[in-house]
Amino acid sequence: MGKKCVECDEEAKYKIKDSSEYYCTECAEEHFGDLDLLVVLEDEAQRLKDFVNKKILSPQEEEELNQ
Repeated sequence: MGKKCVECDEEAKYKIKDSSEYYCTECAEEHFGDLDLLVVLEDEAQRLKDFVNKKILSPQEEEELNQ
């Protein structure tokens, strides 16, 4: 289940770093103008997956995953 925009309840693609406020592309552009200041949720999810994998995988499994 994806996060919802705090303004319009559409699927969110951005969030404010270290916050629980999520925004769809349209609302993010309207409120912030520069989307580079926001965290892209896909990037955030990938960093979390990498962190979890690093903690639970053996060194050999991690090497295979990175190939």
